[in-house]
Amino acid sequence: MDAVKVGQLTNADIYWGDNLCVGRFASFERPKIEYEKVKHASLGMVAEFDGPGRQLKALTGKCEVQFLDLDLLPEAYDPTKGIAITMDAPVDIYGSGGIDIARGYRLTWHLTIMFGTTGSGAHKLSNDFKGEWEYSCLRFVEKASNRQVPLREIDIMAQINRVNGRDVWSKY
Repeated sequence: MDAVKVGQLTNADIYWGDNLCVGRFASFERPKIEYEKVKHASLGMVAEFDGPGRQLKALTGKCEVQFLDLDLLPEAYDPTKGIAITMDAPVDIYGSGGIDIARGYRLTWHLTIMFGTTGSGAHKLSNDFKGEWEYSCLRFVEKASNRQVPLREIDIMAQINRVNGRDVWSKY
């Protein structure tokens, strides 16, 4: 590991299925990944602690739409429809000579989501529209272009929870 490494992720391409969606989103959150907690407290312990449970909490996130695109609305408004979303972003790494192209890479996130809330924003003067949509995530895969194995992989229906290609929890 480098003692000093400066990097930045400053933009991303968003794909809805196979379609690039430039101009539709101001932001698109990756889902929050959080484990249920199990409290451990007993006589003789110097402190109690919360250990991770095996079950993840619901994977949820939100995005901010910049306008109500008729190409997206029929799928977004159907809460039972799983939608494939891909986010792809360059990670620029800097060194003492500026940007170091050889050390940069791309991060890609593949999600299958279902929208449960599709806020339409407010009517107002100018083109300052903001609509917030919230989603539940069924599948989340995070990959780096310079690695063969996904960094993080969660697939609720396939019962997959992996970090760096390995199951998070042992199967005894």
